Amino acid sequence: MNTTIVTYSWIFMAFFIGLMLVLGWVGMKKTNTSDDFATARSSYGPLAISLVIAAGISSGSTFMGMPGLAYDIGTPSLWYPLLYPIATVIGMLFVAKVIKKYGDKFGTRTIPEFIGERYNSDFLRIALTIISILLIFYVVSQFVAAATMFQMMMGVNYETGLIITAVVLAVYVFMGGSHSDIMTDAIQGFLMVITAAVVFFCFMGSVGVDGGFGDMLATIDEENPQGGFNNLFLPGDDTYGAFWLVALLFIAHLPFAVLPHLGNKFMAVKSGRDLKKLIMYCTIFATILPLMALGGMLGLAVVGTDAGISPDQIIPVLFSEIFPPAIAAFFAVAVLSAVMSTSDGLVVSLTQLLANDLYRKTFVPKMNITKEKAERNELLISRYSTFVVIIAAVFLAWTPPQYLAVFMWIGIGGIMAATAGPLVVGALWERATKTAALSSLLAGTVIYWIVYLPFGFNFSNPFGAAGIGVLVSMIVMYVVTLATSSQANVPTKSNVKTSS
Repeated sequence: MNTTIVTYSWIFMAFFIGLMLVLGWVGMKKTNTSDDFATARSSYGPLAISLVIAAGISSGSTFMGMPGLAYDIGTPSLWYPLLYPIATVIGMLFVAKVIKKYGDKFGTRTIPEFIGERYNSDFLRIALTIISILLIFYVVSQFVAAATMFQMMMGVNYETGLIITAVVLAVYVFMGGSHSDIMTDAIQGFLMVITAAVVFFCFMGSVGVDGGFGDMLATIDEENPQGGFNNLFLPGDDTYGAFWLVALLFIAHLPFAVLPHLGNKFMAVKSGRDLKKLIMYCTIFATILPLMALGGMLGLAVVGTDAGISPDQIIPVLFSEIFPPAIAAFFAVAVLSAVMSTSDGLVVSLTQLLANDLYRKTFVPKMNITKEKAERNELLISRYSTFVVIIAAVFLAWTPPQYLAVFMWIGIGGIMAATAGPLVVGALWERATKTAALSSLLAGTVIYWIVYLPFGFNFSNPFGAAGIGVLVSMIVMYVVTLATSSQANVPTKSNVKTSS
């Protein structure tokens, strides 16, 4: 790597880390209760939260994994960035209002707690809490992306980059929880929008390629004949081999917005009246950010397939090829923003599985303890479990997976399959019953793992397995509700439990 790029990268990184720590300190000043740490409830406007949600959706996978797939596979992989924003926003339309309403009225802090209160079921809350531990796969993929950027742009080895990422995240999440998460992510999201827009215009202008746009397309076809722009599918591929596989990828993303680290952001919006603006802004940003995948296609033309790099390294290599050193370094730090923006929210969500869903909701009601002491303990658990989550992620990320975009979906797919029925169908249909929610969660989870794991069908495409699980979960939710619904077991505003 060019030593000038490395120097500029460290300058920008020092500024970036300093800013994150300052915002962590500001977040700490705003964090007085465990609810502040968990949700930052009703504290921010729709523009800020839309940047946070869009940044959380468009993680290191979008900024490194999807360009890596495009560089390796070619045009068929572009189905992913094309479809997932549409599916995610559609799912958001279904659930945002319900999550915000229940959160404000009953004080719910997490998606497992929301489902438990919605259906008046401790079993559902605990089951989803356990399933949500799969988010650690998502955290690991972000850490791998960050460490790879440090390695490629800043001249340090992979392990050192991993440790730097962990230390910075641990400090500012420990201090301010959700407030630090939201304030830093809004800035990071803005940087990400700029970076994705620049990559799009570089692709359209065929920057770094001898000749014009047509010459770039011809070079891409020459470098990867199976992945040129005249090929929509890749025969034999587990994810992009046929239309029905791509359709499953779309279906799998319908519940994406209710993953624990995203769904709780609806509670941070100042008012339910802001949700329309929030979704409008999210639609705009979520459409721009996946344009990063075109960087992988441009990389095929600029760098070529014989560069001797792993696919997920194409973006930093491309930046070093087409930009002056200072600009390449700036955009490299912006890609690190993409990673941090998802990682901090994921870490907060995982801490709340321990502090809120287990300690506050499961153990405190059975303990002889004052409300004030329980509150102090919960805040302590929230803060110190940050280190537990991050140490576990570093351990698992020490040996990086081949494809970030695929690896993180091992965990996400299981969560989506479990929650699609109770959340998406349940948000639309007040008649939905507790029995149906339990059946749906279990059916979606079992089907996903049977389809995906080697002892089942060994369907090695996690997107497809998740899509099948989501469909089964929603169908079971509908059918069992019809079979079991009665006024006695339909959750209503009057019989939903209030929070402790």
